[in-house]
Parts: sequence; C-alpha cells; structure tokens
Amino acid sequence: MILKLENLAYQEAAIQTIVKFFEETERNSFDNACFEGIRSNVTKLSSDDIKSNLKSIIRNNGISEEVAKLSTDNDICIEMETGTGKTLVYIKTIYELYKHYGFTKFIILVPSVAIRQNSIGTFKAFHKQLESIYGFSPNAFEYDSKKLQKVTQFIEDQHPQVMIMTLASFNSEDKILNQAQREDLFNNIPFIEAIGKTNPFIIMDEPQEGMDTENSIKQIAKLNPIYKIRYSATHKVVKNLLYRLTPYDSYKEGLVKKIEVLTVTEKNDEATLKIELSDIQFGKGDPEVKLKAWHLNKSTNKIDFKDTAWLNQMII
Repeated sequence: MILKLENLAYQEAAIQTIVKFFEETERNSFDNACFEGIRSNVTKLSSDDIKSNLKSIIRNNGISEEVAKLSTDNDICIEMETGTGKTLVYIKTIYELYKHYGFTKFIILVPSVAIRQNSIGTFKAFHKQLESIYGFSPNAFEYDSKKLQKVTQFIEDQHPQVMIMTLASFNSEDKILNQAQREDLFNNIPFIEAIGKTNPFIIMDEPQEGMDTENSIKQIAKLNPIYKIRYSATHKVVKNLLYRLTPYDSYKEGLVKKIEVLTVTEKNDEATLKIELSDIQFGKGDPEVKLKAWHLNKSTNKIDFKDTAWLNQMII
C-alpha cells in the first residue's frame, strides 16, 4: 500500500508559519555556515526582525499576543490536534527550511521509542513523493550509540541531515554523547559539544512528555539549538505560539470525528441500585473509601441514599 501525499490547507498553513518566521534570513552556504569543518545553521535576524515577524504571523493566524505569549526565547509552539498529521507537517517543514534558507541540521526529539518509530516510518512512507516535489532528500536516520560515524556525518555534511532521537539518548552525563574521555571523540571534544556547534533546529514532538524538566532543559541546552520548534496538541509550556489548530477547528473542518458521551443504562433502571464514590481517605494503611448507595424506596416511590461506613476492602 502506498500512502498518497495530499496538499491540505491547514498543514500548509502550519508549515508556512515557520518559513515566514525566518523571512529575510540570509541563505546558508558553505561560505557563511561552515566553520572548522563543521556545517552549521546560521541566522543574523535581529531581535527587532524577530519581534516584527512574530507579530505579523500571529496577526495573520488570528492569535492574540496574550495567547501567543511572545517571548525572546528561541522557542516556537505549533499547536495541532492529535490525528491531523503533525509528523508530516514537521517533516515537510524541514524540506521547506532547506529549500528557502539552506538550513541543514535538524534533530527530531521524541519522548518514546514508539513516537520515534512513527517519525521514521513517516519519512520512509513519503520519501519518494517528497523527493519528486523538492528535488532532494535529507539524510534521515535514527541515532544509535554504536554508529557514531552517522553522528560525525551529521556534524560535517553539507547535505541536510535529520537525526531522530529520544531524550534518553543524552539525558545523563554517562551517555556516550556526553563522554569526554573516549578514543573516538570528534576533534577531541565530546560529540554533544560538536553537535552543539551545528546549531541544529530541535523539533520537539510532544514536548510536554518530559522535555521541560530541569534536567531535560539543561541537557537540551547542550545541543545549542538555533530554535526549538514544539509540536503538540496539549502544550504545558507555551512560548511564541504561532499556529493553532484547536479541537473545534479540527471538528469544524471535518478532520476529526465529534466526541460524544454515551450513557448506557438498563431498562427500568430507576429500580437499580446505584453507588456513588463520595470520599477517599489516605493513611498509613490501605486507602479507605466512603460510598453512597442510591435506590428507589418503593413505599414512598422516592430516591433515597444511604451512607456507608469507611471501607478498605477492594470492591469489584
């Protein structure tokens, strides 16, 4: 089965939001973005340029400054409802950033192996179609501590590179990327430091899943990202929210199905005993619960309830 790539307006809007943010950036090339054998991402946008671009984008996307939470931090938030194709959106964004500005270094940071495999699978599924559209394909690969030659290629190569990795790959000092005492260092520096010299874009897939802890922030900072682009439907940390596709927008556009709550009851359920959890108490022993038992009083034909005593037995 071959998945067909579609041009969906809402996805294109999210992609072009990032492209427009870097308007007026000089195109990266060997001459201006290669230092000491390391190919980097560079931009000379001033703080005024960035502020102007931010305000223009949120105005066009109908987002207020209060909601966008404009910041001088190098973070950009893209909010997309689950199931609307954010993985494909950030992959196409990588293609567009190289096409427009010559940016070559990208890290897709994921919170789990399952999401990592989804990113890799999406790259593979649309590889040929995207190559036919853009005329090139980035070298996309899964980080493997046993294949450091791929990391070396990521650091040095002029061709666009995409490294897909979990936070667990470098979130402690004993990880290989952080080690300073090795025979296979990159130019006598730890690999994490060499990666930092490339100033990669860090594409954060579901950043609310552990990427904003104190330790995670410290470890991600070692990568020295030119920008962190956060993709989620449920951001916990919001800075520079430039694009929103809310659940309501998704439903209105027919992108997701309406959620309905279906209550299942028996016929004549007014005669059925109902139990309500009214309180929970935690102590040194097992948790205790208090229940209300609702029932129909046949003599008065009214609904009565009875409080139970505290219980600590498992009720199934």
